[in-house]
Amino acid sequence: PLPAPKKGQVLVEVKAVGANFFDILLVQGKYQYKPKGDFIPGTEFAGIVRQVGPGVTGFAAGDRVFGAVQVGAYATHVLADTHSLFKIPGALSFEEASGIFITYPTSYAALVLRANVQPGETVLVHAGAGGVGLAAIQIAKLLGATVIGTASSPEKLAIMRAQGADHV
Repeated sequence: PLPAPKKGQVLVEVKAVGANFFDILLVQGKYQYKPKGDFIPGTEFAGIVRQVGPGVTGFAAGDRVFGAVQVGAYATHVLADTHSLFKIPGALSFEEASGIFITYPTSYAALVLRANVQPGETVLVHAGAGGVGLAAIQIAKLLGATVIGTASSPEKLAIMRAQGADHV
């Protein structure tokens, strides 16, 4: 039996998960957050709301959503707090949406809030074929920057090129 959502939570059937490097570190016990005992890894996810908890507004069963949980996104279902959940916009797929919650804000904060990237500047993105790297390439291009990307294989270089990197 699936757990019932509590106040402020929704039960989501997971359709896709965002694979992040920190998930690997978490499983290895090397991440800053260390869950106690047995746990199911995974943080970012996308799926379908199956049940809403008491007092929840703005979400209903059947809604396509994406978000994050501390752990457990690799399960078939997750209990998610509504403050960590958003509706999937338009025709975005579950796979595309599952990598938005952490990767894009991370890259946005680095490029906009910290670096204040301006049109005409050059941005170097290491590991540009990963989630945060691809988000950084896309955001830097939208900001008008020239993007140089690095990666470890010709396949990854091609991925960066396809996402807009000017030089790889």
